[in-house]
Amino acid sequence: MCEEGPMMPVIRISDQTWARLQKFAQPLVDTPESVINAALDALDAKDGNVRPKNLLAKLAEDKRTKNKELTPQKEFRPILLKTLFALGGQASVSKIKSAMQDRVKSILKPGDNEIVSSGDIRWWNAVCWERADLVREGLFRSDSARGTWGLTERGKAEARKL
Repeated sequence: MCEEGPMMPVIRISDQTWARLQKFAQPLVDTPESVINAALDALDAKDGNVRPKNLLAKLAEDKRTKNKELTPQKEFRPILLKTLFALGGQASVSKIKSAMQDRVKSILKPGDNEIVSSGDIRWWNAVCWERADLVREGLFRSDSARGTWGLTERGKAEARKL
């Protein structure tokens, strides 16, 4: 066996994490290690220990929502229930999002319109997490077709009360 240097540990990451790393890398310049080091530099800088060494680290630090107000996830619940009920109890995700945009404007706070790592707007990401909670609680269907959300009978009853 021929070694060209010290043995390095092998770290496995998900495809999603790999894609996130690639968003911060300059092709043919950065390596996975340099991107990870830049992220670590940004974390160190956040604590005041080290200044960011390059623009990549600065961008990673600036992407975070720091000291910005966010609408609590639970505040989207009644709006989501009423919106889906008004759409007939079942609708495509794109129709739901479109219908909710005007309804949420009055409750949004400064950080809610930022983009999260998935590429979604933060308020919509919160709505998606709330939808997951509603599925667990039996108010949203767990067997809806991909890209479609639907209310259960309990969910419809809850929406009628709002």
